[in-house]
Amino acid sequence: MRLDPLAGGLLTALLASAPLHAALPTYAAPQLQARTNLIVNDEGWNLPPGSSFNSITASINEAGTVAFPVQVVPIDGNLSNTGVGIWSGANGVGGIVQTHQAPAEFISDRVGINRDGKIVYYTHGDAYRLWIYDPLAAASAPVNTLPITPSSFNGQTINADGVVGYRAGLPGGSGLASTGAGSSLLHIVDNGIDPGSPYSYIYTPSMNDARRIAAKVSVGPPGNFNKDEIRVFDTGGAYETMAVDTDTDPGSPFVAFDNTVAMNLTGEVAVVVRLAAGNQRAVYRLTPTGSGVQATEIARVDPSGPILELDAFAPVINVHGMVAFRARDAQGQAVYVGDGQTLLRVAGKGDRVQTDLGTGQIGQHDSSPVFSGAPGINDNGDIVFVAGLHPDGDNQTEWGSGVFVARAAAGDGIFSDGFDGELP
Repeated sequence: MRLDPLAGGLLTALLASAPLHAALPTYAAPQLQARTNLIVNDEGWNLPPGSSFNSITASINEAGTVAFPVQVVPIDGNLSNTGVGIWSGANGVGGIVQTHQAPAEFISDRVGINRDGKIVYYTHGDAYRLWIYDPLAAASAPVNTLPITPSSFNGQTINADGVVGYRAGLPGGSGLASTGAGSSLLHIVDNGIDPGSPYSYIYTPSMNDARRIAAKVSVGPPGNFNKDEIRVFDTGGAYETMAVDTDTDPGSPFVAFDNTVAMNLTGEVAVVVRLAAGNQRAVYRLTPTGSGVQATEIARVDPSGPILELDAFAPVINVHGMVAFRARDAQGQAVYVGDGQTLLRVAGKGDRVQTDLGTGQIGQHDSSPVFSGAPGINDNGDIVFVAGLHPDGDNQTEWGSGVFVARAAAGDGIFSDGFDGELP
């Protein structure tokens, strides 16, 4: 597909064929879902005492169900016998729904969750294993990826049909793959596997409900990582080019792309870029229009603010084109959401929040990162994030880390859940 030239941050061509985007909603105060802390400090909340998670990303589906991995889960309350687990719940109620013991020594730092509440993740110890947790069965089952035999996984997502998309580590290289609906398919592989492939490297992908996978790819012979593109692939490897860097096309507005992208149902892609003009980092939404791509700037780094830095975590995008991302502003680290016209600070360092221990603040006792992993967003506009906590006015007392949901307020047009009155 053709990438139209930039015009004031928004490509103006072919607007009539671009998806309609809704205005940003207002948000209720973030609601705590679970909290972990060192057992010497307190037992945490909505988790078995002694549980621990670190540097994780939480996910949220359209029903408001939250899921995230927990790297340390005491088995039967025994702090000396631990495994890994998956937490799931909503509206401040939930808990560990699945645990794995040795040889599953580690668990993925993020999970995917679909509209039915099915959760995809991997564990690894003696080997990598891909799992789907089914809330109806109340249990996880391994995913049979045959005839594909990956040695590793990352970027795992699960769509409405229960199809899992992922980057598969394979002998000699990697590929983009999907498993489900009666098939397991390699969309593309790199030229470490197939010398005829144009791809020298494939980065962390995102898959949508149409079983299309978006990813950054390096195009060129083995070992050549100079020419990068954002492409969307179907199950047979056919692709649409969403954006290219200046090494590929000197006229491109983009010098570089971050390694991970996000894609929504309509095929829009969210990515952090480095702009040729001013060498600034920015968040962009790339929208296929049928005969081109509309590139919309969501936010960019600007010394005058509000965005002073963009954190090294991928943005997320919902079906309405809302893009949430991590950044730093004048107050410190924060989570923002934008639609190309409006930019909204959802939560950030110093914000007061209600917790199981009373009023607290988002923050850290030192210079450690305030937020963990990337935010998550659903099609209602609800945003989930993981943040450090301390008591109100006392950042030297650690309250650990909490998983929060900022819900789009009822009555905000398409973001309403269909019920009257305020959301709880």
